[in-house]
Amino acid sequence: MQTPFEILEVAEDADDDAIKKAYLKKVKDYPPERDKEAFQRIRTAFETIQTDKQRRQYRLFHVGQPNFDALLRQALKPGAVQRPEADLLVGALAESVLADLLKAPVSS
Repeated sequence: MQTPFEILEVAEDADDDAIKKAYLKKVKDYPPERDKEAFQRIRTAFETIQTDKQRRQYRLFHVGQPNFDALLRQALKPGAVQRPEADLLVGALAESVLADLLKAPVSS
């Protein structure tokens, strides 16, 4: 199953403008009159990652393993300290570490 980033053919750290441009290009290539199914897939992908907030939520909750590299790059942008998603990143990292610790064999 393709991710919204793959459907729109953009990098996971793409900004709003790059995603919108990719969406408009895809819609031009696959208009609803010609291929309704492809158009719907493209539209759904765009609606999923359209804004910065939606991309962060997608990375945290819709991906099997959180992409900590992309999340960390996002959290380190100027002004990120005041953003609530920085707390989400810390929570996701803590959950991952805890899950790894619980899986680790206990040595005696």
